[in-house]
Amino acid sequence: MELTDIPSEVVIYVILPCLQYEYNKKYDISIKALFGYFKFDCNRIIWLIWRGLNCHAISELKEYPLLTSLVIIRSMDISELIEYPLLTFLTLWSCKISELKEYPFLTSLTLAFCSEISELKEYPLLTSLTLKNCYHISKLKEYPLLISLTLDICTEISELKEYPLLTSLTFEGYFNKISKLKEYPLLTSLVLHQSYEISELKEYPLLTFLKITNCNKISKLKEYPLLTSLELIGCKRSKLKEYSGRFKALPHYPLLTSLTLKYCNKMSELKEYPLLTSLLIQDCQYLQNIETENKEEIQKYIKKYTSK
Repeated sequence: MELTDIPSEVVIYVILPCLQYEYNKKYDISIKALFGYFKFDCNRIIWLIWRGLNCHAISELKEYPLLTSLVIIRSMDISELIEYPLLTFLTLWSCKISELKEYPFLTSLTLAFCSEISELKEYPLLTSLTLKNCYHISKLKEYPLLISLTLDICTEISELKEYPLLTSLTFEGYFNKISKLKEYPLLTSLVLHQSYEISELKEYPLLTFLKITNCNKISKLKEYPLLTSLELIGCKRSKLKEYSGRFKALPHYPLLTSLTLKYCNKMSELKEYPLLTSLLIQDCQYLQNIETENKEEIQKYIKKYTSK
């Protein structure tokens, strides 16, 4: 079936809203380039309506009232956003934009290397927030519907907010001022990478995935009854050996299927994990290196380090 065999109404209102227009020409952002006409529309009545726009190195934005998705990457000539009343998805990467707009339907926001932005806006429908190398943002907002939060080298943010629906929390990078986690009852995924100020984990009854990398103050894990994947990675740099691998023992996680331990120099014993299907042990002083997905090999290895 060719495009001309599909009714124009279906193409316009069903197919095109799911697509995203992408262009890389710095000065080509005209209505003709973006929206055009159907070839078979001789009267030039039916517009080819794109709902998504992916911009690389552009110099100008225009008003597109039906736009729902906007991605702007490395566009240093743009200093101001435009009001897009239907926008639900916004990504800004390496831009000189200094202020966000009020987008009442926004559900996903990603800001990366946007050093000019200092304040977030209130987005009542926001469900996903990612901030990467945003050095001047110092406060998070209350987003009651937020389910995913990622902070990567946001040096001025020192406190989390209460997000009752949060299921995924990720701290990447370093120089993170956050020292206390909040209790998020629906959290299923937690990633902490070089979070030097955090010293204690919280009870997360629904947690299934946990990854901790170079968090020197955390020395004890909690009992997470639904945990299926666990990764603990210490510091491999020799000058920090005294801080690497502060974990001395693991709790019993009855549903654990994947276990990764790296540079855990104080770990000498393991627990029985009957459902384990993936095991990686690397550069742990008292544990032999192993990388396997063979269940029999895993159980044989675990048995060797299980206390009687």
